[in-house]
Amino acid sequence: MSENSDESTAGGVGRRAFLGAAAFGTGAALAGFGGTAAAAATDRAAGAPQVAFPDKFGAFGGGAPGTNNRTEMDLYDCEVEGKLPIDLDGTWFRVGPDPQYPKPDKYAGDIMFDGEGHVSAFRFKNGHVDYKTRYAKTQRWKAQHEARRSLFGMYRNPTTDDPSVKGLSRGTANTQLFVHHQKLLVFKEDSPPVYMDPHTLETIDDYYTFGGKLKSQTHTAHPKIDSETGEYVSFGYEANGLCSKDIHVFSADKKGAVNWAVTVQAPYAGMMHDFAVTQKHIILYLTNMVSDMDRIRAGGVHFSYDSKMPCYLGIMRRGGDGKDLKWFTGQNLFCTHVMGAWTDGDKVTVDMDGGEGNQFPFFPSLREPFDPLKSIGLIRRFTVDLSSKTNDRYQTETIYPMISGVLSRQDDRYHTLKYRWGFINSTGGPGKPAGWAIIDHQEGKTQQCSVPDYSLSEMTFVPRKKGAPEGDGYLIGLGGSQKEAGRSDLIIFDTKAVAEGPVARVKMPFKCVGQVHGFWADAADLPAERQARKI
Repeated sequence: MSENSDESTAGGVGRRAFLGAAAFGTGAALAGFGGTAAAAATDRAAGAPQVAFPDKFGAFGGGAPGTNNRTEMDLYDCEVEGKLPIDLDGTWFRVGPDPQYPKPDKYAGDIMFDGEGHVSAFRFKNGHVDYKTRYAKTQRWKAQHEARRSLFGMYRNPTTDDPSVKGLSRGTANTQLFVHHQKLLVFKEDSPPVYMDPHTLETIDDYYTFGGKLKSQTHTAHPKIDSETGEYVSFGYEANGLCSKDIHVFSADKKGAVNWAVTVQAPYAGMMHDFAVTQKHIILYLTNMVSDMDRIRAGGVHFSYDSKMPCYLGIMRRGGDGKDLKWFTGQNLFCTHVMGAWTDGDKVTVDMDGGEGNQFPFFPSLREPFDPLKSIGLIRRFTVDLSSKTNDRYQTETIYPMISGVLSRQDDRYHTLKYRWGFINSTGGPGKPAGWAIIDHQEGKTQQCSVPDYSLSEMTFVPRKKGAPEGDGYLIGLGGSQKEAGRSDLIIFDTKAVAEGPVARVKMPFKCVGQVHGFWADAADLPAERQARKI
């Protein structure tokens, strides 16, 4: 598979397959300006100013008409089929990359994950659903909006940028979002969050640093919320500059005030997409997708996969000075998303999904071709015995080997505790439909949510009501109709009646803007709507 291929290889995960078929099916009856790739290249060479995305799959923003959405819109009182749970009161937020402009020909090989963050929100209240989308107005977005063209080069490579944007944040805010201390925070792991109004989606702060207390140039796309206190726990890798080994770990109280911070060192500079937090520990995972300065200087993307480099699991005490951080090695597993984690005495357990080799074929492999079989994601359980001072190894096992998939999740109210219910986007297989797998760790049982003729993007668990037991509620996520050119439905399953199929669908009249991740915020955690513009 070529470095920039969009196609899924059998059993593998191409970038469009990874995001889900519905994720990049975008556009509210928009087809862009069309034209062939050759004509677009000719126009650009002649200095023509109009927007012309390439037709070619694999080129940045390229593909069939409607690949890019670029439309900020409101849809009041969406059509609903079935019985929408009347007591749902809150907002389901989602975000994904949606290229604002095509890139110059020399950067057309850039990856889709460098697209600008486009946020959408489904507001549930009194049996009705309203839909809204807005771009996260990052420093990058605003500069390009003013210039009416692309100004930033390759993914996480500032050496390729237009000189006019030197010193601006390159963050795209396109990966995940959380509501905490009544703010909608939108993340991309190479930069601080963007703060948006959770009701209007107006961008309030394009470089949110928790009142100036965030001492890191980066911030993960996957912070955690303490299950007991509501505390916000987060980190940033390459915290002090391009390819630095610095990792900044911090926490903030329920009001967003930073109350602990420490900077520690990674064994080498590489991808650390997600992490885990328990009541006692911070668990960091360094994947062998290395930050490649030589490739950056040569004008390439930020990461390269190196199968010879060890993966590391780092564990340290929460609230400490970081001096107790210890790095453990074991089986090399390409894991990017945490399902859950907990500490029991001196034993730390972390569940992640991952493969035995590179899962991101759009980043180059340094030592061997991309292997689709090794990219297959399975649920991996990591355990570490901290009672032994000489132990420097983590143990791994594959649990539920009958389920392959990506984008594992849990009930977000149980980030730091031993958990029962896990969820994962199952890729299916022979005789097995793709969909959302529900895993009951207590009973060792699994269920599958699938919708005939629909491709499902990542799901989010929504509690049935405030204070509902773990796993008691709904799974919600977008589905793309394969018979209707990818038209989107927001699909809702009741976790207590999975076999009955979706209880309701919010029927959209178009393909919704794509997503990577989503987050549910209960109305009680949102600011009062009448005060939204005064925050």
